[in-house]
Amino acid sequence: MKAGLVSLVIALFVSPAALAQAGAAKTNVHGQPDLAGYWTHATSTVLERDPKFGDRSTMTAEEAAAADGAMKIGGETRTSFLVAPADGQLPAFTPKAKAARADRLAEYPRGLGYMRGDNPEGLTLAERCLRDYGSLLGPPMMPVGYNNNYQIIQTADHVVILVEMIHDARIIPLNGKHRADVITSWMGDSIARYEGDTLVIETKNFRPGLAFRGAPETMTLTETFRRIGDTQILYAFDINEPDVFTAPIRGELAFNAIPGPIYEYACHEGNYSFPNQLLGHRLAEASSEDDE
Repeated sequence: MKAGLVSLVIALFVSPAALAQAGAAKTNVHGQPDLAGYWTHATSTVLERDPKFGDRSTMTAEEAAAADGAMKIGGETRTSFLVAPADGQLPAFTPKAKAARADRLAEYPRGLGYMRGDNPEGLTLAERCLRDYGSLLGPPMMPVGYNNNYQIIQTADHVVILVEMIHDARIIPLNGKHRADVITSWMGDSIARYEGDTLVIETKNFRPGLAFRGAPETMTLTETFRRIGDTQILYAFDINEPDVFTAPIRGELAFNAIPGPIYEYACHEGNYSFPNQLLGHRLAEASSEDDE
């Protein structure tokens, strides 16, 4: 077994107390910026900004006092995740990207939403317990209504981000190369590197339909993690695809330290809704045939 894989296996079983102690240091035993530990980005703040804030990325003291659960980064209360474009709104698709998305959706005449029930493969990935229903797994990693927790583990040649939802893990090699684009995974193909005090992750080769907001799977997305305090990481994602979006995109979120551990999210256990949806549709079809 390779030394790097051995260190990865050992790191996965490090006690929460040891991880918490390591997280207090500026660098870890590998000389890397120390990001290890348990984190959450749960917040009432959302991706796009309420137009009432205009181009303001932060709230006034009065606005912040009235905003329950709003995200704070470095003590400033943010109005949205998006900081670019300046108005906090997602830019439009280019005509080319919009046409490509329309062509893809046309391949699914019964739609891509919940409750279609035509066959098991036709149900959403979330209903099949293969992926989350939002963007918790990422990239980018953004909160939904629950299970917004993560564990970050660092070894000499990998970084691992364990996601509470679906209990999945992004196992990302350091200073590696992207796989061939014929090999795709639920969270795309990610490679990482450290630049000073920042972890940089680059992801491409997305599965069709799983890139950001339905963008073409050929896009590239960059994430950064930088410790900005004893209990906070600044997480950011950048998309600069002029053939896809009419302007560059940048989002910023706070990852705040929490006690561990993260318990298993056993989506498949008791997933009675899956067969029940299929059964309900079969009964409806049979009833329709009887009425003819």
